[in-house]
Amino acid sequence: MAVTLSFMSDPLPHVTFLAPDPAELAPLFPGYEIELLIATGGMGAVYRAVQKSLDRVVAIKILPQEFSNDAAFCAGFEAEAKAMARLNHPNLIGVYDFGEVNGMLYIIMEYVPGKSLFHSAHGIAIDPGEVIRLVTGICDGLAHAHEHGILHRDIKPSNILLDLNAQPKIGDFGLARPIDFKIQEGEEIFGTPHYTAPEVVDSPHSVDYRADIFSVGVLLHELLTGRLPADDPRPASVICRCDTRFDAIIRRASHPIPAQRYHSASEIAKDLRAIASSAGSRVPQTAVPRGPSRVAPSPARYAAKPKSSGSSGMIFLLVAAAIGAAAFWHLKNQTPPGPSAPEPPKTAVATPTTPIRPKTPDPAPSVDVEPQDNPDAEPTESPATIPSGMDSETMPDHAHSSESAPEDAAPEQPKFDVTGFFARARKIMVERATPLITARDKSLLENLSGFERGAKRLIRRIDWRGMRENAEVALENFIKDCGEEGHRIPARIPNTLVDVLGMDSLHDEFLEKQEAIDAGLAQSLFQLSPTYVLGLRKQIERLQSADDPVAIKLIEAEIRKTVDDEDYFPDLMLGKATGSDSWEDE
Repeated sequence: MAVTLSFMSDPLPHVTFLAPDPAELAPLFPGYEIELLIATGGMGAVYRAVQKSLDRVVAIKILPQEFSNDAAFCAGFEAEAKAMARLNHPNLIGVYDFGEVNGMLYIIMEYVPGKSLFHSAHGIAIDPGEVIRLVTGICDGLAHAHEHGILHRDIKPSNILLDLNAQPKIGDFGLARPIDFKIQEGEEIFGTPHYTAPEVVDSPHSVDYRADIFSVGVLLHELLTGRLPADDPRPASVICRCDTRFDAIIRRASHPIPAQRYHSASEIAKDLRAIASSAGSRVPQTAVPRGPSRVAPSPARYAAKPKSSGSSGMIFLLVAAAIGAAAFWHLKNQTPPGPSAPEPPKTAVATPTTPIRPKTPDPAPSVDVEPQDNPDAEPTESPATIPSGMDSETMPDHAHSSESAPEDAAPEQPKFDVTGFFARARKIMVERATPLITARDKSLLENLSGFERGAKRLIRRIDWRGMRENAEVALENFIKDCGEEGHRIPARIPNTLVDVLGMDSLHDEFLEKQEAIDAGLAQSLFQLSPTYVLGLRKQIERLQSADDPVAIKLIEAEIRKTVDDEDYFPDLMLGKATGSDSWEDE
């Protein structure tokens, strides 16, 4: 059987999708008022819209024409959409309609005005009680889907949305399949690095609901510790001193052999609730942040004003990961921790807008625990594809040895051209990121235009001619200034506009949309980072035989920076970060 292995963070090279402007889609969806392009990628684009007949806010996802040209895909898409539309659970995002328009498949879904779990808690060790609340809700929704014959196939934080009450809702069923679905000849397998069960790669024809259970086990470990098991495979209780019963749940849920896992997601929820109901089971925790919170948009030339309490958190939709990419990467070759304790994580400041509780600092002194790794274990290689151009065969490798320099001598230089390698690798990734950045820029322009149209409507309502003319001039200058700042709406508008009735609320609305656009781009760019890391790891493998520890250390530093700091790679793609090109960056 010929099966194509892909990973979500790497767009398919044959799919090039330019998202239509909302104005272009409007005639195709006459029953909807399409307000905003939220995010776009190789798998399609997602828009926020209002269903006119019900005055209901919805999300519309459209897929590239390449998919509608595939008869088998269309048949599967229809079957899956109908199956998902039958699901009705508070922890699942609803599906309202689907179809094809102008050669593009589309699906209309429930719109959730909140952040994803990824944006709310990535790299942060959460209070165990809060983890239990979140994961039991996820398991309840997943069990409902499994009972109705639907396998999700891509459970991860970015596909879990938190509504305005911080209740988890599973989204992005774009990769879902009926449980009895069989992989066909030549079909691509989708998933996400670190969360995907081994059998998805090793035996794709045998995949069932237990693949989702594996992903829940990974998610549980990550929420408790702030780290993925692939990055720190020690038991969660060792990392963060949580209840040891969590270890048993994680170990069983993420067992490499499907038959050894839980028989249902409901069983995981039952065991978690047992921990919650135990008296004194919650131990004070020490937070284990891994990276800084996402930086707000660049400062505007106007002073910041307090935001109204009505503004919710940034809007992040259920399909951020799927539209960020459509390919699969299952990493089995994570380098295990060395004999010494892992490097302390970087300090982070958690600023989630949803009420997720970080761990309470433990008043008792902390105790360092040595990693529990197997010195005899050797990493194995998994099938994956390095981006074209990152192969070291095109990069000269000077593999001659040199004597060690004395301690007081200048730092030893790498034999391999690490700086040149980084430059080429980053250039390749920037080329992949460019369509995403271009789409973001278009969305910012569309958002600013929407604000301008709304502002003009408000100004036309002013009765006093002199005040109306002053506001028109102020708006014209304001829009011009925004254009010079990359079509960004600043945090404060001029006082002349503030005085216009309703302008303050309009500004808050479009400022929030802008934040959602930025969040969507950051997520899409972050989803590309595993491709970059894979190329770096492959280069390290090639340098092992070249006796070049200096080059290896520099590349390892770049990997750490990319993996540990969720902002680093997006900033690298946007030209806001340099890189680990020298010892000073260590």
